[in-house]
Amino acid sequence: MPVNPEDADLLKKPFGTLIPDSKVTKEKVSLMLRGSRRVIAVGDATTERLVSFGIIPDIAIIDGRERRSKRRYPANYRATEMKCFNAPGTISAQAMTILQDALRAKPPIRVIVDGEEDMLAIPLFGTSPLGSTVLYGQPLQGLVVVKITHARRKKAKDLMDRIGID
Repeated sequence: MPVNPEDADLLKKPFGTLIPDSKVTKEKVSLMLRGSRRVIAVGDATTERLVSFGIIPDIAIIDGRERRSKRRYPANYRATEMKCFNAPGTISAQAMTILQDALRAKPPIRVIVDGEEDMLAIPLFGTSPLGSTVLYGQPLQGLVVVKITHARRKKAKDLMDRIGID
């Protein structure tokens, strides 16, 4: 389902704590992930960065693209692969099903998206277990770290309701 322009603008703002690119270090990220129930990476560069720090995400959602340019899949690590289709600027029913399957599966899981993964952080904010952490890249700014709390879940579910996602 396509996202309306107002909600798309809202999504351009970090949903959690933004770490500027110049301040993203292994130590800082590790500290922010301490005690996380699950670590979920959305995006190729985010996944690659975590793996370069020796942090293997429980779930990585990638599409083989970086800012619309094709790239090799990041993270040469062993993970069960799941695949889905998700058109740019949308959150497909198929992607929602695969994300739910990934959340129930034994980690590590790599979800390979045919299309675009950018919007898939939204349902993860609303459905990931409390205490999980979702990380994604804020283009040209840095890394966003989202601790899943009741408040963040509610905010994500409200947004999902507005854009018509179950």
